Amino acid sequence: MYVVIIGGGRVGKDLAKLLLPEGHDVVLMERDERLAEQLSKEFDALIIEGDGTDLDYLKDAGLNKADVLVAVTGDDKSNLIACQLAKKIFKVPKVIGRVNKPKNEGVFSSLDIENTVSTTRASAMQIKNNIGDSRTILTVGEKDAQLLEFRVTKESPISHKKIKNAGLPKGAIIVDIMRGENSVIPDGNTQLKPDDIATVLARTGTVKQVKKLFEKKKRFGLV
Repeated sequence: MYVVIIGGGRVGKDLAKLLLPEGHDVVLMERDERLAEQLSKEFDALIIEGDGTDLDYLKDAGLNKADVLVAVTGDDKSNLIACQLAKKIFKVPKVIGRVNKPKNEGVFSSLDIENTVSTTRASAMQIKNNIGDSRTILTVGEKDAQLLEFRVTKESPISHKKIKNAGLPKGAIIVDIMRGENSVIPDGNTQLKPDDIATVLARTGTVKQVKKLFEKKKRFGLV
């Protein structure tokens, strides 16, 4: 794929590092002269010193043939304009914009830029995922469903139960179980065991019910 990245800061740089080894054609645009020069020494890719909101620079980047534009500068306004130009003028099939301030997500959405990444929200999600025995892997659609990962403990209500008897709510299914280094494709008769890592696809409205099945049982009184 031909990918144009606007912004050569940490996010843009890391993204380029991930894409280039996979064989993607990457163009990285950065308006800071010193940073652009540094990037040209680090990457075997086209580095353009220029403003991602300028039509001429976007033409130089070959945006007319791009499959994806990703705008990841530290300025929401610049990211929004770059995404708008890519979508409306250059007809790029997919545009992705970084939103630095979560309150601006609605602005991007109202202007038909649906694919956004909130770095603030992502950081919060990463912290949340390190609390407890569950984490959110992916949000599907317009937050209609979530792909979740749970560790089964000895005290989980679902432990030692077959999936068909586990009490999963309608709209939630276990799609994979990691047992040690082995992946188990589950069916209704698969029994969940302590230390299993279960991947669950659940409608957002059922997530709380699903989490209760994997949480440690609460104990009351003296122990």
